[in-house]
Amino acid sequence: FEQSWLDAPSRKGKVNGAYCMSVPGKAESRILLNFGGTLDDVFTIAHELGHAYHNDCMYRAGRTYMQRSTPMTLAETASIFCETLILNALLEEADDATKLAVLEQDLDGGNQVVVDIDSRFRFEHAVFSARAEQELLAEELRNTMLSAQEATYGDGLDPDQRHPLMWAQKSHYYSSERSFYNYPYTFGLLFGLGLFRVYRAEPAGFQERYEELLSSTGMADAVTLGSRFGIDVESVDFWRESLAAFGERVAEYERLVEKFAGQESPA
Repeated sequence: FEQSWLDAPSRKGKVNGAYCMSVPGKAESRILLNFGGTLDDVFTIAHELGHAYHNDCMYRAGRTYMQRSTPMTLAETASIFCETLILNALLEEADDATKLAVLEQDLDGGNQVVVDIDSRFRFEHAVFSARAEQELLAEELRNTMLSAQEATYGDGLDPDQRHPLMWAQKSHYYSSERSFYNYPYTFGLLFGLGLFRVYRAEPAGFQERYEELLSSTGMADAVTLGSRFGIDVESVDFWRESLAAFGERVAEYERLVEKFAGQESPA
């Protein structure tokens, strides 16, 4: 902030979205985003600062260009951790009305990354299987997408609200280098939550170990890096424990909704 490495104000011609770029020649990062003062913007800044922190850990460790090449499954680790820090700080300090707004924001994003991305994964897997046998018509792609969404959402989503043209909306489906593009976000989110759980349980010495992990994401796989924290990413139990964090948030959200039921908007 002090050195203007973060370009936040909105202005004419500046696109939406956010991005953190490493600058190896200076061992620094630059962040581009549009800050409009919303809660979503606060989490976006936290997310991008997490990426910058990840870059900084690599620079301070003296990693070479090849050693910094991080797979997408680990690239979201610091950003998710940083978002979780902000979320917990907000929930600890906020009144119930603000908590409801914070949880609404968080669960909306979590639903997309955990649930909807599962439907996209199912769709892409089905397309690859079918495409090995024949070309697919647009109608077949529509039906495959609807089937994937049904398998994921079940009765949790009104069938009339399913999106048969999601395959036409997401450009990564058409890039041969981005197969299963969204999956790493689900992995990264739940891996980051697992790390945060370790931090809360064993805070002593965590930062040093955490920075070592971030500086090594281009040098070791998730199995190896996770094992340093007692995390077994090949165990179903680890992923269930990470998902349990959302279960706790959902329970708190439902409690607050019930509290404010029948009242005017708490905002």
